[in-house]
Amino acid sequence: MAEQAAVDQIAEAFVAARRARTGFADYPGAMPETLDAAYAIQARAIDLFDKPIAGWKVGRVPDALVARHGVNRLSGPIFADSVVWAAPGDTPEMPMFRGGFGAAEAEYLLRLGALPESFDRAWTNEAVLPYIDEVRVGIEIAGSPFAGINRHGPAVTISDFGNNNGLLIGYRISSREDFLRWPVSLTIDGEVAGTGTASAMLDGPIGAVRFLFERASQGLPLAAGQWLSTGAVTGVHPVRPGQKVEARFGPALCVQCSIGIA
Repeated sequence: MAEQAAVDQIAEAFVAARRARTGFADYPGAMPETLDAAYAIQARAIDLFDKPIAGWKVGRVPDALVARHGVNRLSGPIFADSVVWAAPGDTPEMPMFRGGFGAAEAEYLLRLGALPESFDRAWTNEAVLPYIDEVRVGIEIAGSPFAGINRHGPAVTISDFGNNNGLLIGYRISSREDFLRWPVSLTIDGEVAGTGTASAMLDGPIGAVRFLFERASQGLPLAAGQWLSTGAVTGVHPVRPGQKVEARFGPALCVQCSIGIA
């Protein structure tokens, strides 16, 4: 009973702050020490938030903590009302929490088509490929009311929706063969904040999908049509209101947004 009360307290605090769009400096309870405890808070918060889920974000567990937690990735929900579609030449405003944490990440976004009848099997990267029906470029806005969310490890990150606060969906990629090697860069107000390639990210975006299929076998509610934000190609880059973010993928694709306060 006491354990469930602690889960409820933390989940209620995060949901209330997200609804009010305001941040806070101190974690609202005892920080979870295990990923199972963190996902329990996340699941309770999803129930309380009671909004449609448009997809799932995947983040990375720091190398130094992989042995402790037994996995190298984490996940969180992306809510439908936080998804924005990029139009050519537009610079949509993506919000962060007043007094909270905000960051921008250049990501490859994969959409789920038809799903398997059961997730209860051993999954490989090759086995998940038939269930991906579209690939696009985009920007994830990482964000939380808790200003210190990125300083306390993956369990704390998981506990507040995986530190997600929005998804900007950009251009479709016609070939799945080449994009893993494309150079990717993210700039903030014209200054390069990070560069990278998807091929250098663990086992890449397809590996992120495999991770989510493995989580689905444990109850994660994947659904056809959901978008999977597969990990920060160039890193996690803190942003402030008023800044302009631009993510470039390969020779020609560009997605941009400004940062605002909701």
